[in-house]
Order: sequence, then structure tokens, then C-alpha cells
Amino acid sequence: MAFADIAAFIETSAEEYGAKLRGAKGNTVLYTFDGRFKVERRFADNITFDERLAAAKALIDECITEWSQGSRDEIKTLINDAFRVDQQGQVSTTRVLGLRRLNIVHPTWSRAMEAISDSVQVVGSSSYVRVYERIGDSDQYRQIPLDLASV
Repeated sequence: MAFADIAAFIETSAEEYGAKLRGAKGNTVLYTFDGRFKVERRFADNITFDERLAAAKALIDECITEWSQGSRDEIKTLINDAFRVDQQGQVSTTRVLGLRRLNIVHPTWSRAMEAISDSVQVVGSSSYVRVYERIGDSDQYRQIPLDLASV
């Protein structure tokens, strides 16, 4: 019900200005008139990597081997940390995707980053609503825990 109400409110606001919204996704923050409460609607894609991540790792290993000749093994640890697996055997999407933000100009590195991009698979999405109450007269908000299962 909360998602439908928020979507209807956003649609009404867009209609007021003759705007046509594209797509149903979009993070939104709504405030009460007095600013005492805010409601956040959030969407997040659940992503994983396919077999092309192994190719990316092999290409990155080539780069590290080339760049680290004569240097200490700790340099390899910096990159290998991005591919460390958790208890479920999954790599951290944040750490792996963070490699793409590194400004490294090298043909093998570029192919590795392309392989990472191509290996990203969206396997679902999560959506949630959070409600916050302002703390006194500050600009800080405290989340109000919602137990929707018991409602």
C-alpha cells in the first residue's frame, strides 16, 4: 500500500506540471509540511557476476604481473582484495565495481574493465520504504523502526 500511495503522489505532482515520468524506479524522499517526518522510497538492483568475471581477473593478474616485476608481493594484495570471497563464496560487488573507477590507461586493464562491465547481471531488485522523525530542532533524523510483518 505504501509504495502505491507514494507512486500516486509522485504521479499527481508530475501531472500538475504536465510532466510525463519515465519508468517506475527512482529513489524519492518526501517530507511532511512541517519537516518533522520524512519518508524515503528506495530501489536497489541485486547484481551478481557471470563467468566473464574470471576472464577479467585473469587480465588483471596479467597487468599486476607486468607492473609488479621486481616489487613486493603486497602490491598484488591490493587488487586481489577486490576478488576476495565471503562466507557464501560471493565476491563483493562494491569492491569489484570499484576497480572500474581507477584511472588506469593500459590496453589489458581496459579489456579487464570491459569484461567486468559485461559480466554484471541484474538478478532482481529490492524496494523499501523507510520513515524518519526529526530529532528536535536539528537537521538530523532518526529512523522509525517499522515491523510490517506484524501489521
